[in-house]
Amino acid sequence: MGARDNPVEAAQALLAAIGASRSPFEWRRRQPTLLHKQRQPQRFTVRVDLTGAQPPIWRRLQLSSHMPLDRLHTVLQVAMGWSDSHLHHFVMGPGALDRDVEPFLTPFDVDEGETGTLEADVRLEQVLATAGDRLHYEYDFGDGWQHTIKLERAEPWVDGAPDAVCVTGKRACPPEDCGGIGGYAQLLDVLAGRPVDIDADWAEELRRWAPEGFDPEHFDIDEANEMLASGPLPALDTVHPYIPELLLKAGGSQLSDVAALVTDALHEPVHLSPGQMQGAVDRYRLLLELVGDGLPLTAAGWLPPTVVSTLWDALGLEGQWIGKGNREDQTRPVAALRASATQLGLLRKAKGRLLPTAAARAVAGDPAALWNHIRSRVPLGKPHERDAGALLLLRSALLDTEMPAPDSGALLADLGWRLTGGSLDDAAHIWAWPTRDVLDQLSGQFADAGWRATVARALLTR
Repeated sequence: MGARDNPVEAAQALLAAIGASRSPFEWRRRQPTLLHKQRQPQRFTVRVDLTGAQPPIWRRLQLSSHMPLDRLHTVLQVAMGWSDSHLHHFVMGPGALDRDVEPFLTPFDVDEGETGTLEADVRLEQVLATAGDRLHYEYDFGDGWQHTIKLERAEPWVDGAPDAVCVTGKRACPPEDCGGIGGYAQLLDVLAGRPVDIDADWAEELRRWAPEGFDPEHFDIDEANEMLASGPLPALDTVHPYIPELLLKAGGSQLSDVAALVTDALHEPVHLSPGQMQGAVDRYRLLLELVGDGLPLTAAGWLPPTVVSTLWDALGLEGQWIGKGNREDQTRPVAALRASATQLGLLRKAKGRLLPTAAARAVAGDPAALWNHIRSRVPLGKPHERDAGALLLLRSALLDTEMPAPDSGALLADLGWRLTGGSLDDAAHIWAWPTRDVLDQLSGQFADAGWRATVARALLTR
């Protein structure tokens, strides 16, 4: 009996045929067709509306047409008042939202194995061109906050203008996780004392959900523009590879306190001149020169007194440090120099001798190579010490500015660190010592704030 005569085999054959070919019912979304890039930017005025909000919640923004969509995501979060704690997607117009069009990809989508067009690779001018064109933005796929970004006009760009400014807007952003437009409408009714067809317990829960002092009519344009003025994060390919790791530990949001510190500290890359590099690494260069092919240590494992005296003079410790300057165990700056060189992978101890590593031999005669080796190894230590060390370098990079250095303990908490007892502020100070010792040696322990800030920025520049 053939498959035609056996219903079970016939069904199996049909399923196999469907599996081997594209199902006529399979939903395949279209890839967006991008518009052409323009050589010169324009100033786009757009209106952003939160779909379904009654009364309307909206913002009017002036944006650079060269703005990439990942930056636009941050601008929308700031201007609307969201906290960037959920996933999002952009979908290209130019008309009403068409769910048959593939959204642009975020880094999360790429990690999930999705393929398509990265939002970071798309400029605003590639999705909006003519007055009336629309771009669609969804935030928080659970609550489903849909936004429509409508181009109102395009004007010539003014050199020196900020890439994003909020011109005007109306009403507060809904609280996060309040249940989307429907849940927010219920919340407004409860807060206003209007009759609501829900039980009293849920109404009370909604009241507790609203932030303290929440005013649905309030929108502070000055606050929004102050946050927008901080600018975008520096391009991650221009900063030390540890910085992206730090941002991910803080939740990956460009609105986190860690991201704000990175933005303030590394708003422009800093590269040392050859002469500055030579001056910065001079202490390590001298130590490697004194060690040579190998240096016998004392019976107690310390540097010989003559070497300590030479380093004492080179470090300019006369009048800055107590003691005679000939014993390493009583001269912490010298001991810190040797310890940090060891942690940087430049020295090692074996059979009572201090020896250069293979890396040290490769870079000892080249100040630029020595600097690059040191830069590649910081921040130093175990994971908690590396995080504290990175925060130290970022805070040090602000020393020559009027920017306030944020609280290190709070930032460590944002990075996920906890203590069963004691203060995270104290821990941040202690944990950062390995990296602080390197910064002290490169900038000079008693250097002025400007030079120390320059060295810190240069260490964090790729």
